[in-house]
Amino acid sequence: MLPVVLAILAAAPTRDAGPPPRGLSCLTTWYAGEVVLADAGWGFAIDGGTVLPWRAAARASAPLPDGGDDDEADEVVDLESIYRVPYVAGPIVTLDASDAGAIDDPGRVRIEQLFLTTYGQSRLDVFDRLVKVRFFGLRYPFHELAAEPLRNVVARLEPAVQANPKLKPFLTNIGGTFIWRKIARSKNLSTHAFGIAIDINVDRAHYWRWQRRGEALKWQNKIPQEVVDAFEAEGFLWGGRWLHYDTMHFEYRPELLSDACRESFVARDGGVDGGR
Repeated sequence: MLPVVLAILAAAPTRDAGPPPRGLSCLTTWYAGEVVLADAGWGFAIDGGTVLPWRAAARASAPLPDGGDDDEADEVVDLESIYRVPYVAGPIVTLDASDAGAIDDPGRVRIEQLFLTTYGQSRLDVFDRLVKVRFFGLRYPFHELAAEPLRNVVARLEPAVQANPKLKPFLTNIGGTFIWRKIARSKNLSTHAFGIAIDINVDRAHYWRWQRRGEALKWQNKIPQEVVDAFEAEGFLWGGRWLHYDTMHFEYRPELLSDACRESFVARDGGVDGGR
């Protein structure tokens, strides 16, 4: 997860701001805060008077999905960065590191302040908002704001499992849901810490750091399409869409999958106008 966002807005006259970008406006559906227009540009006001910038004066490259040596503590990251690599649901696509040109992990940019304000500022805050969701025989803690989408995932998968019993082993003996912890090799909180992520059966998954040290990165997966489809239909991104793959991992990120947030990319100032 990315470092705390600095409220530095790109210089732009308010008279030329136009309507707020769709990718910014849609955040109010799922996150605590409101869209504001400051003297320097559009932003998202959260508790404590902090304004998270839509477009920052400085860009920063995102770290690996679970942190790593390239994670910089003082990076300035804007909300527009969430959408810069579009998340594309649908058929599972084999990813080829040799064709990537750059790290291409849609959804790996996470604005921690947005999660803290919405889901809870501490372990106790989040814990107090957890509810139990039945997931194929056992009940697991999940944040109340993401519990209904997870129940809907189960409702989609149950008939699929009845029709194809080979799906069930992927959905039992799961890795877990809520745990207050930081991302491995990072200073930032995991989405598991907010109770909005679930790891399905670890023994039937692949994870990029399990490769032998020194081997070329090679995407791997055996999670069935039906499982991925059910989660994505309810607003969960899948770690199998990452070149740095984590195929057991699903996290509730509805802004990346909602039509309300989608708009065309328009090059401007080295970025994009709006979000997808």
